[in-house]
Amino acid sequence: MVKIKKELIELRKSGKFYNTFGDDAIILHYLMGYRIVAEKGGVGFPETAYNKVINALEDAEISYVVYEKEEVIAEKNFKKLNDYKNVLKKGINELSLEERFNKIEKKIRGLNQKELDYVLEVIENAIS
Repeated sequence: MVKIKKELIELRKSGKFYNTFGDDAIILHYLMGYRIVAEKGGVGFPETAYNKVINALEDAEISYVVYEKEEVIAEKNFKKLNDYKNVLKKGINELSLEERFNKIEKKIRGLNQKELDYVLEVIENAIS
């Protein structure tokens, strides 16, 4: 069986929202700052943000298709200019950094005053 690798964002309209999942969600998180809902592995946004998202995808030259039910209501194919892979790579890297930062933040919040003073001093010295 040949696996076909898609390189376009699939947006699916559901009520008054659009949703996307998997790698597509990582790209939208990277471009738009939308939170990935871990339980669903996806991103959702209201229909009022549709034009903003489409403009961001077009500015980044990322191919997309938009579905309402099973009908295609919009699509754009950048063909060889499509930057899906590169933006996905950046999104994955950013996501990893965010996850590392969040883990550190949780640990810092659990420190006592003396430990916190020490950690903050180390960080301040490292970034100054």
